[in-house]
Amino acid sequence: MTFPRATKKSRIVNAAKRARLLLLAIIVSATISSARGGFLQDSQSEYLANFDSIVSASYAVIDDPSVAPAEILSVCQGSQGPAPTEEVVVHPNNGGSVIGAAFAQTKCGSNSVCVVPSGVKLLMDNDLNVGALVVKGAVEWTDVTQGGTPHRYLCAGYVAVEENGSFSMSLQEDGMGWVYIKDNGAEHPMLRTRAFGTAGSGSDNPTVDIDGREMKRTWTLLSQPLNVGDMTMKVMHDPARMGWRVGDRIGIATTKSGSGVKGQTFRVVGLTENGLQLDQASIDDHGADFLPGNDFPILQSAEVVNLSRNIIITGDDFSQVQCSSSLPESVTGEQTSVEGCRCASFRSTCTLGLHTIAAHSGTTRIRNTRVEKCGQRGVEGKYCLHFHKLKHCPDCLFENNALENSHQRGIIVHGK
Repeated sequence: MTFPRATKKSRIVNAAKRARLLLLAIIVSATISSARGGFLQDSQSEYLANFDSIVSASYAVIDDPSVAPAEILSVCQGSQGPAPTEEVVVHPNNGGSVIGAAFAQTKCGSNSVCVVPSGVKLLMDNDLNVGALVVKGAVEWTDVTQGGTPHRYLCAGYVAVEENGSFSMSLQEDGMGWVYIKDNGAEHPMLRTRAFGTAGSGSDNPTVDIDGREMKRTWTLLSQPLNVGDMTMKVMHDPARMGWRVGDRIGIATTKSGSGVKGQTFRVVGLTENGLQLDQASIDDHGADFLPGNDFPILQSAEVVNLSRNIIITGDDFSQVQCSSSLPESVTGEQTSVEGCRCASFRSTCTLGLHTIAAHSGTTRIRNTRVEKCGQRGVEGKYCLHFHKLKHCPDCLFENNALENSHQRGIIVHGK
């Protein structure tokens, strides 16, 4: 993939710079208990021995009843029966070009591969639960289609945007949108299982454009030390002006050395000028030192990151699947396959969550979105956010996203 000089339209090049902050979202949650959270691919036995403790120490908003409505899990969670194979192409009645989610639901069941054909627009004006969703036309999900409801969800074994299709989602008001990727056996021929993204051929232009409620800043620094027992956090930027709200979940990084130290997460229960009132006391000391430098002061201060978003890409829990020796090796010597869990000298199982991908052509922009329960450990090319061989894509962008509870890396930019 090649990129022009940094411009407003080519901010994808900043993804690597922002990855440090986004990975903090993963690190903070994964280190709040004594569970070890980092393992090499060939450390399978140690990884599996720690798997349950890693999961119990991790956080997913979909499992938090104070945020997520129980209906989503009751409707979408788990396999809905045999893997969906029957394609249902949804055409409007009377030759129109626009359909609503309720109409699509009458045509597509939870075991159907529901296809929005070219020339048809699906409005997400209701909840939708299908076996899988293929978009060759358009999906539109906005504050208008949300209709003032606090929660709206789309559940599918995969969501694949193909040909010149588009998936457009922008929620700037108070409503929350949930894209729930089910573990129901649905398998796309290119993106494979538990996928959300574009499946380009190299000459077409599938697009994904997702934009949650904007925050002026998603992270800040302590302006004063946060010590054991403190329940008020002083930060360098005004929380209200950053767009932070009461109820947001935030994380703070440690300022101590050594791999055994822990970050901590809090709920914001009140906002003050350059301050956050916390739902619990700090369990550790976090520094805020400002040291003299040659031209600028050195800020040796704990990072504070906002982990809440109003668009969530989430799904079923991680599952362990047995390897297959018949799958082709993607890269000689790496002992992995893009087609699934390939047996290796050090691998007999793989750990599968959801993954997102923009593959081969088209444009993908994902901003102000939370992705969780993501990554497929042991499978080639299945990550939380992934640009895959898009060549020249000046409008592609990952920005201000929060990634948490990943078992296979975070942001991957795979150029050709």
